[in-house]
Parts: sequence; structure tokens; C-alpha cells
Amino acid sequence: MEITKSDIKRLIKVKKKDTFINHFLTVFTRDFKAKGEVRSSEISFWSQSYWTGPAYPVFTFKLNTENHLIDITDRINPVGRIFYIGFILFLTFLFTPRDLNSINWSGYWPILLATILFMGFFIFVTTKLYQFEKKQQLKEIFEILDIEIENEKIEKEWSWKNILIRMFTYPFCIFLIGLNIFLIIPEGNFGLALGSFGFVGFYLFTDLKMIFRKKTGNNV
Repeated sequence: MEITKSDIKRLIKVKKKDTFINHFLTVFTRDFKAKGEVRSSEISFWSQSYWTGPAYPVFTFKLNTENHLIDITDRINPVGRIFYIGFILFLTFLFTPRDLNSINWSGYWPILLATILFMGFFIFVTTKLYQFEKKQQLKEIFEILDIEIENEKIEKEWSWKNILIRMFTYPFCIFLIGLNIFLIIPEGNFGLALGSFGFVGFYLFTDLKMIFRKKTGNNV
């Protein structure tokens, strides 16, 4: 079955240009309406989710000369990209000593290690969250457009891969909590402690929400 330009346009509830300003307004106003821009040979489509906030994907539907769908690509929206890059740069600036010559490196290395681990954990979790949201939205798009995926492999939340990931991430969360309590807080680095505590909580909350969201979707 050929998917036409008219079929794809049915996904769009509000027509907007795919610009930084419009994505910024979408994030700032918490607008969850499905938006898109229709061009001659492609259509951009996006819909912010409650679960991901500024990390929502933008899908590009590429069309041939007969206005039939030939490919779907995705990318994170420009506001989400700037948010994550800015957050990492902010952490780098916040926890880099202003006077490198006077720093006691023998006592500073645990803080440096915690900062690097926290950044790596942040990148891992946000990437996982983006991939999860992309799959969920693609599933909904395929259902609306009546696109059948042959031999689709449904990944279970308790597959061996996800179990192995959680066998690493959950102990890592415990490690970060212990590092905060016994080293970072006693050293007076309350900003790093607050940030890592917050992100551990964010990861655990998000992971549990993903599990329960999939269970709810499977029961419908």
C-alpha cells in the first residue's frame, strides 16, 4: 500500500514552520498538539510528549516525484539539542576549578570522577529516553497511516538487554548516592551533590514510568 502526501498531512493538527522559534514556543508553552510543515518533497512532523519535554523528535517524511512516501528520518528538535549541549557545558563550567595551579589534585580526583560519571550517565539516560519516545511515536504514526512492519520484534521491558542495562544503572545510582553522602557532601560540593541526586531521581522516575507506560499500552 502506497502512503501518499495527503495521508501524511492527516497527522498534522496545527501547521507550523519547522523553525527554532516555533520549537521554542512549543517547549515553553507546553503545547502537546501535533504540528508539522508541508513542503513540496517532504513533510516535517513533531509532537511534544509529557514524558520527554524538550527531547521530542522531529520526523521528516520524504516523498518521491509522485508524492509517495519513500523514507522517514528523525532528529532531535533544535531546542532539545541546545538544552542538552548547554547543560553539559554548564556542568563543565560549574565544576572546573577557576585556579588550576592551586588545586590539590590528590583530593580533587573523586569530584572530577563523579562529574565525568554524572555527565556520562546524563548522556546515557537522555539518549535512552529519546529512543524510547521515538519508538512510541513511530508506532502511533504507523497505526494511523496503516503501515505494517514485517517481522517486527517487540522489545520487552524485561528482556535480557534491559535487565543487563538495569544491572549496571541501578547499582550505579546507589554508587552515586553513596559517593554524595560520604565524599561529595563532606567536601562541601553541594551543587554537584544536588545535581547528581536530582538526576538519579529523574532516571529512576523515568525508568519506572517507561515500564508502567508499556504495561498500560499492552493492556489496552
